[in-house]
Amino acid sequence: MKIFIKWIRRIVIAFFVFMIIVYTTSYMMPAPILGQGHYIKLYDNQNQLYYQSNQQSNDVTLKDVSNDFIKSIVAIEDHRFYQHRGFDPVGIMRAIKANLLESKKAEGASTISQQYARLMFLTNDKTWSRKINEAFLTTRLEAHYNKNTILEGYINTVYFGHGIYGIKNAARYYFNKHPKDLDLNESTLLAGVVNGPEYFSPFKNMKRAKARQKIVLDRLVEEKYITQQVASKTLQTPFQLNQDRSSSLINAYPYFKDTVIQELKDLGFYSEDYINQGLNVQTTLNRSVQDELNQTVSQLMKDRDELEVSSLIVDNHQSGVLAMIGGKDYETSQFNRATHAARQIGSTMKPLLYYVALENGFSPTTKFKSEPTTFKLDNGKTYSPTNFNKKYAYKDITLAQAIAVSDNIYAVKTHIFLGEQALVNALSKFGFTHISPHPSLALGTLNTNIYELSKMYTTFANEGIYNDVHTISKITNNNGDILYEYKPTNKELLNKESCLILNQLLTAPFDKRYSTYASATMANYPTKTKFAVKTGSTSFDSLCAGYNPNYTILSWTGYDDNREMNMASDSKIPKVIFQTMANSLQKEDVWYKPTKKLQQIPINPISGDYLENGIIYWFKNS
Repeated sequence: MKIFIKWIRRIVIAFFVFMIIVYTTSYMMPAPILGQGHYIKLYDNQNQLYYQSNQQSNDVTLKDVSNDFIKSIVAIEDHRFYQHRGFDPVGIMRAIKANLLESKKAEGASTISQQYARLMFLTNDKTWSRKINEAFLTTRLEAHYNKNTILEGYINTVYFGHGIYGIKNAARYYFNKHPKDLDLNESTLLAGVVNGPEYFSPFKNMKRAKARQKIVLDRLVEEKYITQQVASKTLQTPFQLNQDRSSSLINAYPYFKDTVIQELKDLGFYSEDYINQGLNVQTTLNRSVQDELNQTVSQLMKDRDELEVSSLIVDNHQSGVLAMIGGKDYETSQFNRATHAARQIGSTMKPLLYYVALENGFSPTTKFKSEPTTFKLDNGKTYSPTNFNKKYAYKDITLAQAIAVSDNIYAVKTHIFLGEQALVNALSKFGFTHISPHPSLALGTLNTNIYELSKMYTTFANEGIYNDVHTISKITNNNGDILYEYKPTNKELLNKESCLILNQLLTAPFDKRYSTYASATMANYPTKTKFAVKTGSTSFDSLCAGYNPNYTILSWTGYDDNREMNMASDSKIPKVIFQTMANSLQKEDVWYKPTKKLQQIPINPISGDYLENGIIYWFKNS
């Protein structure tokens, strides 16, 4: 027993010597600079700031905050805050007793000063070096700043869940109030949320939020700030939560911003460890392009009731997203249809099918008969696709005309001729997995979104070279250290010559000379400069995807509940978006050049025969 007491005495003495050294050193060191880090700033492709997270709102002083909240947060997080010098000996001993002697759930003893030091300057690593650094930072805070300054910094920095930092933003998000107007009921709720923001949020679980609020109220009773009667009455009072939380957020290009945040998460940088350093994110956003896309879509979607829209514009040279719309009204719905929808893509699938065909000996003049056809499948079943409006040529048509009018019979015949697995294999190159081969796949029964689809079209546009479509170019921290920089992989995913032939073929939908038994799909939506394009439609979706060497433009319209689109004007919206943005983006013709492995041959658009003044397509050399 004497040996045990001797060792305890040594540990206590060593601890006090250590703390004396820490405090002495802290007084000699300069005051830590407050207000650095703990933010996310987004910059456009011209390096202009367009969004800054409100994760730290330093403009809120204690006099701007309800006394009920100040008392509540101190009571529940560190009720001896004004008595200790950064570390709470009583709290430490209580935690040791609970953790070691009583075998209860692990209990912490972090003071508000420690939490603030960790939030502002450190990470959540459970290492001894982090704990030692935290100790020094805590004592430096206590040595150079008074308690109110530390408390003020803390309530401006602490996390309240839902991406909200600081009491100013939390009051607005949860109750649509200023911090000084929070009553006891609201204050105790917010003070309780801090302990587990995702767990105790009333928007996620009201029962847990009320249970946590009771703990805060009981602590206020112990501190003699309120009576038990007031606590009981407050606990029984319902919350008047903010029902329009989107309006309380700063929404600069919101769908684009949300995509950047998701990419930060995917890259592993959307964590407290990195946010504490301050994140400066250079994005691919072009604000002038985004503003024009916003205006175009806004005009087209006016008075469209519940019809929804998504649109995407990509810079093909870097595969960077220049502009994005995920819906017609972000405040009504934050669901990003450009990146998260799962919709059938219709005939926008066909270019990949025809790329596979070109790789297997097809040319612009390869013919199949366009007529009503019932296909007998290997499993004994039959499949009877139809053309749009049941219009058929009732004769052989070329691949060029099949593309121009989007003939479904030609597509399915091509698909079955190649073998249904061939298209599945091609899709797997773009990350589409677990797809079953089926004749209908040729007509776009794949469920995806225009963001994923853009990866295919930008590869066509880049002559077979694949790079990840992205929104983030570079990430630096508050010190200017480069944490991440996008590097193109330039993966040769598709054959260059087949892509070039396909790109030239995809100009056919604009050509009225193909409008015989059916209309060329983009004949009424010509662009001022040369583009490749493909439309797609189902009973529930309408799409348009097109490109030139510089830009890829994709758009979709439909209803979220998958109801049919009965108005023809609704299905035309993606075409109008494409035409408008193509004419705005490209002022001069920029087009591809055939390689030495290709020859240019003018053909009759209908028969496919050589015609001196016909349409020029590209063919592989024999």
